[in-house]
Amino acid sequence: MRALTAIVRMVERSNESRSGSDETAARVRRYVAEHDAPRDDRDAFARLCCVIFAAGLGFGPVARCREALEAAFCGFEPSRVAELDEARATAMLAMPIIRNRAKIDACIDNGRRWHALTTGGGSYLARVAAAAADDDPSEGWPRLSAMLRADFSRLGAMTARLTLKRWGFFMAGSHPGARRLLTRLHCVDAAAPDAHVQRLIASLAQKAGRDPYSVEASLADFAADGPCRKEPHCERCALLERCPTGLAQEPQKAPETNARRPSESLQTAQSACGLPR
Repeated sequence: MRALTAIVRMVERSNESRSGSDETAARVRRYVAEHDAPRDDRDAFARLCCVIFAAGLGFGPVARCREALEAAFCGFEPSRVAELDEARATAMLAMPIIRNRAKIDACIDNGRRWHALTTGGGSYLARVAAAAADDDPSEGWPRLSAMLRADFSRLGAMTARLTLKRWGFFMAGSHPGARRLLTRLHCVDAAAPDAHVQRLIASLAQKAGRDPYSVEASLADFAADGPCRKEPHCERCALLERCPTGLAQEPQKAPETNARRPSESLQTAQSACGLPR
């Protein structure tokens, strides 16, 4: 774990070198804030709608039109969204939002569902808290995920887990970029469940006295804008000497006389991640 902590520090230094310390810190703060526990039902419903709009696009386009979405959907107040009709849904297609009729209809339908589930003065977040008490975070909150899929439309397994993640349930799902980086370092298996990836990041954060979302944010930033993208640039990666995947792709730049062989790097990575060699 100590070696993996050192790798995270290298990742953070690389992020700062690429984007500047202020911008890097701001990105981490935004990521943590986006995953804080929602303040109330309106905040939670807003995040649910943003997950629906982000499907297939990512959260960047959603963030850029966030204010317009909030205005279009009546401040994301579920009871008001529940009252939106066909004419309003059609009018939204001319607004400066993500103009996807199926997603617009899903959010309106979910406003009605949310309102129906809380009629009588209840809170949907109270329903979530009650269900969470009987769920298993170490397995990724499977009962909560199933409850969301049953309660709302246009929520599959992945989007339900992502919604929970955006409601502060860290174990609900892994960030694809952070997972990709840890997989290439051979710290997790490509087929490992999300909960396994999250347990590793949570353990690392606890060891460093950090918020797990902040550690995940650093890994995700490195994977998104740094050398560990989907199409990696291993030759420019600060982790090359510690990465079995990078060494395997760049054998001519890692001769045995000056650098560890891929097999040796794999053993080091496995040891750092607490895996058997």
